[in-house]
Amino acid sequence: MEAAERRGISLKRLGGWEPITTTEYEYDEAGRLVRSWSQPESEWDQQQQAWVDAWAEYRAQRCPCGCGQRYADVTSEEEGGPQFVADRKVCRARLALLEAQKAAETQDVIGGARLWQVRMVDERG
Repeated sequence: MEAAERRGISLKRLGGWEPITTTEYEYDEAGRLVRSWSQPESEWDQQQQAWVDAWAEYRAQRCPCGCGQRYADVTSEEEGGPQFVADRKVCRARLALLEAQKAAETQDVIGGARLWQVRMVDERG
């Protein structure tokens, strides 16, 4: 959905849909064309608008800090609320790159390969 939002086009257009254009003609009593007008099919029908609205609502519910969690689930007063644990995984490809870079340099660059994620601790532990 984000690609469609950035491009300003609907998902159906992104998927290859092309609008059908209907042209109407108006003639006078002598049969001469006096006016014509064309109307393309609407790209943003109700379904497309509903999808964009739903996506906007989903994004609005995310925590603004970038953790990826629902704001309502992760925010509370500091004294109480849900508990979380943080753990990490390592991107092995980036780690190999950074280790090679470190071997060529004297500064510590391995910290950039550590990817952190946060998950909510449920009631069971």
